[in-house]
Amino acid sequence: MRVATNVKKDDGSRAIGTVLDPKGKAIAAIAKDQSYYGEAAILGKPYITGYEPIHDAKNKVIGVYYVGYPK
Repeated sequence: MRVATNVKKDDGSRAIGTVLDPKGKAIAAIAKDQSYYGEAAILGKPYITGYEPIHDAKNKVIGVYYVGYPK
């Protein structure tokens, strides 16, 4: 779930509370503790993206760093 983001919804508000596509390539990579760089659909729109896993002190994935821009 997005807790902070620069991605905006159609109404102009930030997309806080939205989730990564559970069937997308980005979440599949993060689930394997890998980075993902490439195209991803965000709220139905294509973006060029980069995702990096965030780890806790025990090296468990607890979140994701994201950078991207509309394609």
